[in-house]
Amino acid sequence: MYKPELLAPAGDLVRMQYALAYGADAVYAGQPAFSLRARENGFKNLDDIAKGIEICHKMGRKFYLTSNVISRNGKVEKFCETLVEAAKLGPDAAIVADPGVVGFLLKNVPELEVHLSVQANCTNWLTGKFWTDLGVKRLILSRELSLKEVLEIKEHLPETELEVFVHGNICMAMSGRCMLSNWVAHRDANQGACNNSCRMPYKLFANPEVQADDYKEHEGRFSLMRSDKPELPPIDLDEDRWGTYFMSSRDLCALELMPELLNAEIASFKVEGRTRSVYYLSQVVRAYRMAIDSVMAGNGVPDAARDAIALTDSRGRMPGFGKGNYLPQNYETTQEKSEAGCVAALVQEAENGMLSVQVKNAFSPDDKVELMTPKGLVPLKIEALLDFKGGAADRLHPGTVGKVAVEGELPCEEDLKYAFLVLRH
Repeated sequence: MYKPELLAPAGDLVRMQYALAYGADAVYAGQPAFSLRARENGFKNLDDIAKGIEICHKMGRKFYLTSNVISRNGKVEKFCETLVEAAKLGPDAAIVADPGVVGFLLKNVPELEVHLSVQANCTNWLTGKFWTDLGVKRLILSRELSLKEVLEIKEHLPETELEVFVHGNICMAMSGRCMLSNWVAHRDANQGACNNSCRMPYKLFANPEVQADDYKEHEGRFSLMRSDKPELPPIDLDEDRWGTYFMSSRDLCALELMPELLNAEIASFKVEGRTRSVYYLSQVVRAYRMAIDSVMAGNGVPDAARDAIALTDSRGRMPGFGKGNYLPQNYETTQEKSEAGCVAALVQEAENGMLSVQVKNAFSPDDKVELMTPKGLVPLKIEALLDFKGGAADRLHPGTVGKVAVEGELPCEEDLKYAFLVLRH
């Protein structure tokens, strides 16, 4: 029987446990030094990997080891050596992009399942057949594919597991094969050191002699035009109070396409964001958990799933998987604020029925907050606040620890372990 997988990012052990608590069936975590989040990877050594695998397997979930750098000569031997050591810890699969490393694993660690990383740019069924004939178990398809193209690959390779991204950042390049970060900041994205140069704000100067202090914001619409081909339509640029964004796509959000994707029996639905906040990760995983379960039960995408997505920040959202054969990147909107924000995390029940919280954003007793747990959102009535010294407070501030007295009965300790306080704007 078809059972889809919800796959979430594990930037570190803490994020991993929140992802599991909010409904992820599996997580993917970076191999230390050899994943495309090498600089921001919270899994610093094999002991961290071992702990993550142990936690997942005790819960009946899966742990995938992401080992997807495009290796150069100086890294090959160490890469393969440490990958063999990591494989001994028992991950459920290795996510690999480098053809040589794929071949090495299939030959030397045949018991380890191999998943083809999106970094390998599998965009058609013939390429997919090449990899599966070698022994690759699952294909993680390029984010640039339309739904029609995904279905065609499924038709030609009905026995092959397919994985697609359904939420998160979209790269300006073909699934991450980008040199922009290397050019701007001397950090090679293909070696795991991307600094997201395409998503940064820029200021457009009239000439190179203009100094930063002389900069004036542009007024109205402006655009780029090919000077050698003026007949081509101009490229519109947006500028807001942060700056100009002309390479940063809207974020992928395929929530409304879940019925079609589930009908195609896609094996795994992947959320992007190993460096995102714990709150963002929890809301997004919660949204897709609700959507998958609802659609599988014969219902549509629930409003509660849409609401969970609306409670997170984004660059503006677009569904991806566009009609026809074209890249889904959409650059029309630069920023979209969420309808709510996380004001406190790490909620625990303290003495006298109070909540002990780590404050993320300022809030007061008059604010209408909601308690978010893996079981859902419930309104809270704040009766009083105590600051980190234990004194009465009319407002709690970011970076501090405080206590919150609330009206009514609190959820159980296990639910509070992964809870947040959420304030709607």
